[in-house]
Amino acid sequence: MFTRDELLDAIDELEMSPSTYQNCEKLATFYSLYDHLFGIGEYSAAAEPVREVIIRKYGDSEFFAAIDGADAQTVWNIIGELMDAVKVLQPRLYEATLQRIKDAL
Repeated sequence: MFTRDELLDAIDELEMSPSTYQNCEKLATFYSLYDHLFGIGEYSAAAEPVREVIIRKYGDSEFFAAIDGADAQTVWNIIGELMDAVKVLQPRLYEATLQRIKDAL
């Protein structure tokens, strides 16, 4: 069997993956398992919408370690301020970063 955290990690990983039929099918299975094993919760269709998103581990860098467990909205506000500063100080880096993000979508 697996733990609640392992199941949440699998759900988070699939939510960040490309939206293929196979990934959606796996995600639906994981949502059902979560509801069955742990009751009505954050991944239930009957649950209230979750307003706070907690960042889970994405990598091993110093940055990822710093944001692990943080509120996503708070982190995005800080990143937004950083990007505003980069736009003024390093416009080419700013444009290149935006282009990388657009290309990844």
